[in-house]
Amino acid sequence: MSVRDLFKVIDDMRYELVDLTREFIQIPTINPPGERYEEMAGLIARRLNESGFSAQLVRVPDELLRGLKLELPRVNVVGILRGSGGGHALCYNGHYDVVPPGSGWSVEPFSGVVRDGKIYGRGAADMKGANAAMIVAVKALKEAGFKLKGDVVYVATPDEETGGHAGAEYVVKEGLVKGDACVVGEPTEVDKIAVAHKGALWLELTTQGKAAHGSLPHRGINAVEKMAKVIVALEKLKADLVRRETKAPMPEESRTPTMMIGGLIQGGVKINVVPDRCTVTIDRRLIPEEDVEQVKNEIQDFIEKLKSEDPELRVNLRVLEKASPAYTREDEEIVKAVRDAIKKVTGREAIISGLTGFTDMRFFNQVMPTILYGPGSMSQAHVADEHVSVEDLVTGTKVYALAMLEFLGYEE
Repeated sequence: MSVRDLFKVIDDMRYELVDLTREFIQIPTINPPGERYEEMAGLIARRLNESGFSAQLVRVPDELLRGLKLELPRVNVVGILRGSGGGHALCYNGHYDVVPPGSGWSVEPFSGVVRDGKIYGRGAADMKGANAAMIVAVKALKEAGFKLKGDVVYVATPDEETGGHAGAEYVVKEGLVKGDACVVGEPTEVDKIAVAHKGALWLELTTQGKAAHGSLPHRGINAVEKMAKVIVALEKLKADLVRRETKAPMPEESRTPTMMIGGLIQGGVKINVVPDRCTVTIDRRLIPEEDVEQVKNEIQDFIEKLKSEDPELRVNLRVLEKASPAYTREDEEIVKAVRDAIKKVTGREAIISGLTGFTDMRFFNQVMPTILYGPGSMSQAHVADEHVSVEDLVTGTKVYALAMLEFLGYEE
């Protein structure tokens, strides 16, 4: 029983790993709206039980679904593999929903075609390949004869692509996931660990005016012109953001907060009618040191100041989405365990970084130190001909398995 034996077992299981990844891809769990979730969750639960887990399906109550304006069922999977005792508990998480395939594919998006050492399909990299690798890693440990001291908790969740509220957020809030650390399998490439990601605050601003005939504009209040003043003023607030810089290991171009105004903009009904309404969206990204509620209040206070300066300015602010940033310190034990595993598997020092987008890490990080690590590249997420290489899957499986040994301990 050695690490070399473990790696050989995983190498010998590569076809099983490929088949499981393809099996997951071939169920088109497209979100929105959330298709075939029950089928996918059932398959994952069966594969977990076959690997020695005790798995259960956790259905989100209809009342909560109605509150989230969701019609199709949402099902989470929680599996536990009990250790012999005396070790930590390590959680592995993967979301199983995928974005719509879109156009431009050279293969059928849900075929799971294997070509030139790569598996193609929507979700191959983001992140059904990682889900398969996590399950195979546990199975390989058992076949290699390792008996873990700590527990492995595997959680498969839906809806990450639309905010995770009926997925990771639900299982965390309900206390269904317990552990000393969590690894979320987003594609980071096999030699990188993401210990942080930015947060997001999506807002909708609406100015209200007074309609009038275009030939007599002075009789109305132009909501678009009022919005233009708001946008120009917000540019000053936006300029101040460059002075805030994170201490987390974010990519150089993402070390400060950002504000993008006007992703969506709508106003007016006709060329000769003074517009009585204008709506603009704001995409505000937060560095890990910022708090989403404080940022919302900052923008709200800024708007209130503008209103006090212009009695005709009527602005409503509506929150569309809130996503907290996340950060796990590099000296946490889980970071060390995965870093050491990467070095032993690849022979390279792990790269510690962060993501500009937000993930389900933010939910698990509320209750335990959480990192992102998974096979595949984020550059493949949401694109045509999405793929993951078989070699990356095998390498990622080895890292997952070795990290379990490092973090949970095992009987000699």
